[in-house]
Amino acid sequence: MTVVFDLDGTTIFNGNKMTSEMEKAIKLLSFHERIVFASARPIRDMLPVLPIAFHNYDLIGGNGAFVKQNNVLTTSAFSEEESQTIFNVIRKHNLNYLVDSDWNYSFSGDKDHPLYQGLDPDKTAKNLPIERIKPIVKSVLFTTNPDIINELKTVGINVHFHGNEQLIDISPNGISKWTGFNQLDIVDNFIMFGNDANDIPMFKNASKSFIVGNLIDGLPNTTNISKEKVIETILSLANPIKEEVETI
Repeated sequence: MTVVFDLDGTTIFNGNKMTSEMEKAIKLLSFHERIVFASARPIRDMLPVLPIAFHNYDLIGGNGAFVKQNNVLTTSAFSEEESQTIFNVIRKHNLNYLVDSDWNYSFSGDKDHPLYQGLDPDKTAKNLPIERIKPIVKSVLFTTNPDIINELKTVGINVHFHGNEQLIDISPNGISKWTGFNQLDIVDNFIMFGNDANDIPMFKNASKSFIVGNLIDGLPNTTNISKEKVIETILSLANPIKEEVETI
């Protein structure tokens, strides 16, 4: 069995590093299950919040646009048409943005924003002018304007709406955590821990899912849990006897 963990809002909170208690629970589970981490963050920004012991695990970043396996990083980039649409939308509407390549990025906006505070904390990348970001693998636009969202969707760009954060998270056409997961060639059933809309493709394909909070409900084979119950739930899966009972 494979167990997939989202990061923000599921196993880490408020942009902080994973706690030692969460690390211990996942380590215990890893003794007899394969562990994968899947996040909206690019791999660059996943590593600083993960314990070093988890850096060699399979990682899915950028909602499927980045996949790191056996220390090899692969990316799925926007097409030329999609990239041009992103540039045009930014210029036309004078938007603040975060645009990622495979490692470097271009940021324009409020440096007090929580997103910027969690951006490249280990300072391993460069903040480049946007025209030097090639290819574009992932982007965040600081807007929730429905006309802009429709303009992006017209060319097939995936848009994840984060209304509470006043931004949209966009990724290439056809890319999701599920497509990233499929690159790992995992053929057995899996369990998913997540909390929001970008986890839905994983929830729909998992044999069992645990949804942290109540942003998503009503999906089959899912159980909603509070963030206070995440560690307890992981520990219950780490007990092979209890896991067998719960997944029959």
